[in-house]
Amino acid sequence: MVQDARRGGDHSLLSPGPPAWLLGYRRPWLTRDAVAGLTLWALVVPEAMAYAAIAGVPAQFGLYAVPLAVLAYAWLGTSTRLFVGPSSTICALTATVVAPLAAADGDEYVLLTAVLSLIVGVTFIALGLLRMGFLSRLFAEPVLDGFIVGLGLYIVVGQLPKLVGLEKPEGNTVQQVGGLLREVGSWDLASVLLGVGALAALFVLHRVAPKVPAALVVVVASILLVPALSLEERGVAVVGEIPAGFAFVSWSGLTLDHVIALVPGALTVVIVGFAESLAVVKAYAAKDGTTVDANRELLAYGAASIGSGVLQGFPPAGSLSKSAAAETSGAKSPLSFVTTAALVVLTILFLTGVFATLPEPVLGAIVIHAVAGMIRPRSIWRLRQIRVPDFWLALSAFLGVVLIDVTAGIVIGLALSLVLLLQRLGQPHVARLGEHPERGFVDLDAYPDAVSLPGTLVVRVDGPLVFANVDPVLEELRRGIRESSPRPDVVVLDFEATYEIDVTAATALARLLENLRTAEVEVRFAAVHAPVREYAGRLSLGPLAGLDDPYPSVADALADRARP
Repeated sequence: MVQDARRGGDHSLLSPGPPAWLLGYRRPWLTRDAVAGLTLWALVVPEAMAYAAIAGVPAQFGLYAVPLAVLAYAWLGTSTRLFVGPSSTICALTATVVAPLAAADGDEYVLLTAVLSLIVGVTFIALGLLRMGFLSRLFAEPVLDGFIVGLGLYIVVGQLPKLVGLEKPEGNTVQQVGGLLREVGSWDLASVLLGVGALAALFVLHRVAPKVPAALVVVVASILLVPALSLEERGVAVVGEIPAGFAFVSWSGLTLDHVIALVPGALTVVIVGFAESLAVVKAYAAKDGTTVDANRELLAYGAASIGSGVLQGFPPAGSLSKSAAAETSGAKSPLSFVTTAALVVLTILFLTGVFATLPEPVLGAIVIHAVAGMIRPRSIWRLRQIRVPDFWLALSAFLGVVLIDVTAGIVIGLALSLVLLLQRLGQPHVARLGEHPERGFVDLDAYPDAVSLPGTLVVRVDGPLVFANVDPVLEELRRGIRESSPRPDVVVLDFEATYEIDVTAATALARLLENLRTAEVEVRFAAVHAPVREYAGRLSLGPLAGLDDPYPSVADALADRARP
């Protein structure tokens, strides 16, 4: 696909005019984009209807979530490769937000889902205008790993009742599995055979014929089987009549209390949706050698979510699987996504009646197949060999989802991410440096063959020097002086890894330096970055004068010292 920035050299968030991919569009691409759009339509329609079930709304509202969301991102987004539409992750979150506020399958539930999408959209746009793209980094990667695995399991278990012809049991994921097993004698055999058969067909087709729209093939086959085998009469549940055209529920039931109740959940959807979507965009940007404007992405996701909400759909998100499907189908530009959106509109207007006899077990099978790739326990277990605290982060998020609910998994993961961040900020690595014959001044713990210069202590703080960590950092400096033999008369503070210092840390450091100078210990600063120099200058703390005019490097600071 086109790999340029959307608007050429204009990177303003609110720059008017059409996107760069449209201005630079080439006529020979039209056929390939049309074919890719048709292929993507074959994937999107059954999945959108299946994901509607995850969100807890009728199947047609899954289709409504597609057209305007796709068009909005195609116009505003920074990636020409990203398809924004129904997402199993966001649909599951949507259900956890709306379900406590409205009865399932009612107009109020649909209305609140649409309002949630609008609130999510407005929040995205506000964050974009405030340039808060950094929010995507709130989740540590291990937390996302654990959350995604747990969410995949949560979604699969939520679809199992459809495959066995039962109502969904109450409770968390583990309790739901137990409930289904206790009712094994009540499982509907026809539903089980159809659901398992559909699931097997999806996996086989995906393996042996990856370019075939497996979901659409299974949907069409199952629709034909229902009357041929009298499956509905045998107890197999079907989707039922789907209205032709856009059959909206009334907005008149909306109240301010509804909006207020949805706001906390909307923030959760925003954080997870942003992290999920931006991860796909960054993956393609790394592949193409392009850059990502996270703030403009926020605006684009906001417009997409508002577009979905206007049509009473649920909040959308970026989809790696559909983006990859478009690429492998030969898509050259986002016009392929626009084609898909147009075909979905035609489906809503003229083809919904075809899906009336679509079996519910098949919809469940489509969802399970779609999210099966999320359930990768190895992504959690591998962290145990890499870094144990990260393993516990991932495991905690996973257990939060399966033992409590999706929201709990997010809250636990986010809270632990912040705790870990504060812990790392409060205990930065403080390295004592020695001179290495080939590498210059390096960490003595990492390079045992490096040597300390007599009467000299060189210390590097690997991180910002702020109120949260200044006490342990300065205590490490004092300990280094006490343990050095002979006692140093020169201390070099290497600020190469310190990009920030605040007033609390600067004041504490100034007091220590004054004490050291009183004890006839000379303090020299090396490799101080410009922001730290400028800030120290504004503070006008006498003992920190060396920060204004530091040595370029540790080697320069110790050029006058004798070597052993």
